[in-house]
Amino acid sequence: MLDFSKLKTPANHAEVLVVPQAAVLVKAARANNKSLRGAEVSLAGSTLATWRRKTREAMVGCDDALVFMTGHQPAFIHPGVWAKHIVAVRLAAAVDGVALNLVVDSDAPQSTLLPVPSVTGSGVTLRSVRFARLPTGYAYEQIGRQTSYEVGEFQDALREIMGERYDASQMPTFFKGFTGAADARDWVDQAVGGRRAVEADFGVKIDERRFSSVWCSPLLIDMLTGADRFAASYNNALKWYRREYRVRGVQRPIPDLHLSDERCEAAAWAYRGDGPRRRLFVSRADDTLQLFADQTRIGVLPLRRLSSCEDLESVFSDLSGWRLRPRALTLTIWARLLLADLFIHGIGGAKYDRITDAIIADYYGITAPGMACVSATLHMDLPHNATTSDTVRRLRHTLRDLQYNPQRNVPTGTDVQPLIERRAEMVRRAVNLRESDRGNHRARRAAFSEIRDLNAAILSERKDSVTTKRSELTQAVQDLQQNRIAQGREYFFGLYDRLRLEKLLQALPARRDFGV
Repeated sequence: MLDFSKLKTPANHAEVLVVPQAAVLVKAARANNKSLRGAEVSLAGSTLATWRRKTREAMVGCDDALVFMTGHQPAFIHPGVWAKHIVAVRLAAAVDGVALNLVVDSDAPQSTLLPVPSVTGSGVTLRSVRFARLPTGYAYEQIGRQTSYEVGEFQDALREIMGERYDASQMPTFFKGFTGAADARDWVDQAVGGRRAVEADFGVKIDERRFSSVWCSPLLIDMLTGADRFAASYNNALKWYRREYRVRGVQRPIPDLHLSDERCEAAAWAYRGDGPRRRLFVSRADDTLQLFADQTRIGVLPLRRLSSCEDLESVFSDLSGWRLRPRALTLTIWARLLLADLFIHGIGGAKYDRITDAIIADYYGITAPGMACVSATLHMDLPHNATTSDTVRRLRHTLRDLQYNPQRNVPTGTDVQPLIERRAEMVRRAVNLRESDRGNHRARRAAFSEIRDLNAAILSERKDSVTTKRSELTQAVQDLQQNRIAQGREYFFGLYDRLRLEKLLQALPARRDFGV
């Protein structure tokens, strides 16, 4: 269904990517629905089809409507990610379906800094504002609710960096939603509240589910009881991916799961509120499964309880505060098999999920449901110049040519003409030595040394030109860096002004484009 050769980041402002084309997305969702509705694959004491029906009834209240689903971490999404929400909402509206966003609060942020471009005169610099404090390896759901003082500090820092651009952006609306989430348990609820306030201002309303509150599922039960077989499928899929796409190194794109006679690594994390994420391991002993967070035993589960797991939540109630959360591939397996009729990825997720397709085919023995990919590029209204990477490349080539071929850059008739003629003679001699007397290393070194000295002598006539070109190159590199900041595509969409975001809304498929 998905042509991966077309998954390329849109290069230009307000350019969008929708693959496959909008007209076939509803048809694809219906095909997935039909296929999965009849999936009689054994899963946690029942069938995939049965658990899918129960999951959908619990999550969206019914099993009849088409579910268009996407997902992302709860941090500050850029316009390309927001485009997925818009397409999901419009698809759902076209068929009276459900648009659902999965808030992946079990992921660990790479950084707790928000990058913000700052305009100073005609230039642009990139600054960062810390939005939370969290040790490395901790999950988003472990960030506590922010106090009014902390929110005020964050807001003041953004005002100072953005200047007059702040009031024209969506940040005032974001902070109203952030602070207005009275029932917010933590930072994630606050951040989601802020984003939803901005979306509501543009008529975009998507249902939200935090993954931490829905993950206790039959997929987890099945993955633990069949840990050895699941790990083998997982590792085989990675092996295939590395071979197919010529990826070197056993740690890329992600490490294999550890598999031994004593215990097996599960594709999940284990952590408590006061600690970082740790790898989850499973060991079977008699009629029980022993669970470990790295080397620490965190619980023992009787197999008989797992074989009749109607009350999923109670199965894991004796883990002394340990939380079990999915890894990326496990998360999308759950979403695509048990809930979504069409899962909408960004470019990175879609490419990454080829591994998921292989796991589904090998472990569950079914063809993975088709998915879609949506992205976009939107630039802020920031000062930039005409300098491009080609400009820098040409200047570097010119400087190199001045250094190694100065004779091409000296006007004819100058008093260095004898030096130019001598250089040509020495070049011919070096070529002859290379072709007919390669073993005469002393003579070859002498020829190259004289050519280098002649280059320096000739170049002395163009010192001003070299200085000028070096200055031009330095300025061009600085200009190019400023352009990269000014035309970055991964800034939080709340930092944009309204007109820019409306341009994105106009560029994405409308209801009439879905062929309904």
